[in-house]
Amino acid sequence: MKKLVFCLLVLFGTSNTLNAQNFIIADIIVDGYQRISPGIIYNLLPVGIGDEVTAQTPAQIIRELAQSEYFDEIEVSREGDILVVTVLERPSVAEITIEGNSVLETEDIIDNMATANIAEGQIFTRAALEEIQQGIQEVYSSRGRYGASVEIEVEDLPRNRVAISLDINEGEESRIQRINIVGNENFEEDVLLDLFELGTKPWYMFLSRKDRYSREQFSGDLERLESFYLDNGFVEFNIDSTPIAITPNREEVYVTININEGNQFTISNVDLAGDLVNAENLLRAAVFVQPGQIYSQTLVTGTEEIMVQFLGNLGYAFAEATGIPEVNEEGDTVEVTFFIEPGNRTYVNRINFNGNVSTADEVMRREMRQLESAPASSLAIERSKVRLEQLGYFESVEVETEELPGSDDQIDVNYDVVEQNFGNISFSVGSGGGGNFFISTNLQAANFLGTGRTIGIGVNKSRFMKGLNLQYLDPFYTPDGVSRGFNLFAQEIDSPFNVSSFNTTSWGGSLSFSYPLSETQVLGFDLGVTHTELSSGYGSVQEIESSPVLIPGINNYVIERLNANPFDGPIRDAIIGDVSDLTDLQLQRSPDLGFVDKFGDEFNNFTITGNWFRNTLNRGQLANDGSLHQVNIEVTIPGSDLQYARLNYSNQIYWPITQDREWVIGLRTNLGYGIGYGESDELPFFNNFFAGGLIRGGGQLRGYEENSLGPTSTAGARYLTEPGITLARDEAGNILRYKDGTAQINNSYGYQTQPLLDAAGLPILDPAGKEQIQLAVQNFYLDDDYDSFGGNILAVASLELLFPLPFVPDRNRVRSAFFIDAGNVFSSSCTARQSLLKNCSDFDTGELRYAAGLSVTYLSPFGPLTFYAAAPFGGKEGDDTKTFDFTVGTGF
Repeated sequence: MKKLVFCLLVLFGTSNTLNAQNFIIADIIVDGYQRISPGIIYNLLPVGIGDEVTAQTPAQIIRELAQSEYFDEIEVSREGDILVVTVLERPSVAEITIEGNSVLETEDIIDNMATANIAEGQIFTRAALEEIQQGIQEVYSSRGRYGASVEIEVEDLPRNRVAISLDINEGEESRIQRINIVGNENFEEDVLLDLFELGTKPWYMFLSRKDRYSREQFSGDLERLESFYLDNGFVEFNIDSTPIAITPNREEVYVTININEGNQFTISNVDLAGDLVNAENLLRAAVFVQPGQIYSQTLVTGTEEIMVQFLGNLGYAFAEATGIPEVNEEGDTVEVTFFIEPGNRTYVNRINFNGNVSTADEVMRREMRQLESAPASSLAIERSKVRLEQLGYFESVEVETEELPGSDDQIDVNYDVVEQNFGNISFSVGSGGGGNFFISTNLQAANFLGTGRTIGIGVNKSRFMKGLNLQYLDPFYTPDGVSRGFNLFAQEIDSPFNVSSFNTTSWGGSLSFSYPLSETQVLGFDLGVTHTELSSGYGSVQEIESSPVLIPGINNYVIERLNANPFDGPIRDAIIGDVSDLTDLQLQRSPDLGFVDKFGDEFNNFTITGNWFRNTLNRGQLANDGSLHQVNIEVTIPGSDLQYARLNYSNQIYWPITQDREWVIGLRTNLGYGIGYGESDELPFFNNFFAGGLIRGGGQLRGYEENSLGPTSTAGARYLTEPGITLARDEAGNILRYKDGTAQINNSYGYQTQPLLDAAGLPILDPAGKEQIQLAVQNFYLDDDYDSFGGNILAVASLELLFPLPFVPDRNRVRSAFFIDAGNVFSSSCTARQSLLKNCSDFDTGELRYAAGLSVTYLSPFGPLTFYAAAPFGGKEGDDTKTFDFTVGTGF
């Protein structure tokens, strides 16, 4: 309790009136201060040395010092001509402790107390503390905790200090037992209550907090109720009162909403007023409301927003459009007039960039479609923002405009960006067929030294691949946006996961240019050269190299084996025949030639590739709005050893479901087709399409082993040989024998034979009735199953539902989705043997494979990290499935 004391001491002991005691101040003495410096007190005094003290001066001194709120007591006295001011300082807060709170964070309570100047080290004011107590209880009440209480204790400490203790009893949340709407005549109460977030909780929603009263949520419900009526033509709708009844135990809440619906109004006329800046036709095109419609506030607001946007595109950055309904009570109609206030036409003074630590201003400025000193255009400013987002250099891009001080027709445009990792060291790691893992390392900067150029070196080392790749791309080789790049590579591939056995050694390079056709479309051309050396290896599949093949130097086949043991009968050479006398059927020759048989194993190919893409995605990585369509056509040109062409189309399309783009439907498609032409009647098998797993840039179809889908290869075969078909003889032709009489055998070979059988499995006889024979063949089965050979037709698609993960603050770096994948690889040139074995198919919807599951992608410092869990369905026996996989370095 503030105590103010004024005491005027009369040293002479006389009882003169106050007016008679005026004096000139010779000196001022301040006494009683502890923490507050005397200089502060002197500055607060309304008088100084040499001033005259009158009867009103002591009251003025007390009033000025009291307003500072530093003191509990103030005493003014006189010692001769010396003015003496004695003070008793208010205590300081030494400690604040808070207990019992869980709904409100301690830090938040401390921060709110500090705004009322109650903090450790500050001067203690009891009145402010009482306001804080009431404020905390008010916050709890707004959250439906009407039983909350706050007990405050203040403990005096030595050296004029206090300790403050808050003991909070948060109480229980009050539960809504009933919401009554009174005055509704046109809509059922259940229809209106469905608009509310609050309400009584159904028995089956046992985890719901729908019945927990919150003042903030209740205000939002009332706004939705009002919007509902205004959108249905009830222009004069009003909420009269919202009394809330609380039971004595403060645990149950009963809410009543008294409303006045009024009449439903129809629009009779729509007009424009104000300064239309010669854009009346454009503004009328933005009008969503028409005569004869039921009045809708949402349509009026939407019209206002579109009008402001149109005017902004014309340079009126601060334009306003306001739709005013004029009610006609007699006919229940309303005239809507949109008042246009364009303000001054606005020009852009400066475009500023903030947050680009690594990226040069020039790289960002060349993406600007809004120019400095030009009229401000909302469309151009927003388009510039989208182009910055599409670069993939920034985690987020925000833009705001601000008026130039002292000017009413100029603005500055400020782009604030948050950079993300766009290069440095990245690597890819994943799992392949049979549990094998792969690792590839890439040193790449997509924004090298902030210049916007891409420079990279890729080093790949795994069980199936060794390679080196050099890459350079300048996206603005010319100021008009023509890009130029080149790529050099050398690699050795040894049968990727689940792919038929073959080896390729290749080197080459390409030069690329691209030309912008519009803001969203680019046309590009690549010129490339590739030298390829093919090695089919031991036991090559028959699609690569036809088999079996006669072994050089072995020209005979065994009809009857030799006998070198005299105890088994007469010693004799094997009865043999000449393989040249056998038919193709008896030789079991493949009806199809392999790729190497037809074209050889070394090729120099020159290609020209045309590519077109249209990109309206809102972000360079993890987009959630817009689309990307891309078409590539690769054709070999004259002078190439092989003649082929490949056409590929891919897309990404995103349709936001919610306005915040957290729930999104996504569609990805990848279609491919390849052909051979001229002297080449097929697409080179090492350029085939593959599908299954997380194929980077190919036919991604989760739920299946990588590269495992589509046509499979036919195992290679070899003839079985039999050693020792002739006996060893001396120069005279005599048989050489061992001591036991057994004949010695020459190091000679012949092909083994077996009966030639018909389709029923019965021996085929010659005209003389003798069983015919064929050469015995053995297939190579290097693996437990057939490996994929790929095909010249690719068709895969994925439908996704993107959703936000809970407890993830940075949604721009994480993507989670439910997905359904479908697709396969097909071949339009299946060989006769593949058709016989039914391991190859032309395009057939019955051969499509499907999988459904959940995927999560995170933009880690090492590149996109992707996990998925999938359940394949619609497959066939023998499919190689995989329910879980991950990869680092590529995403969806």
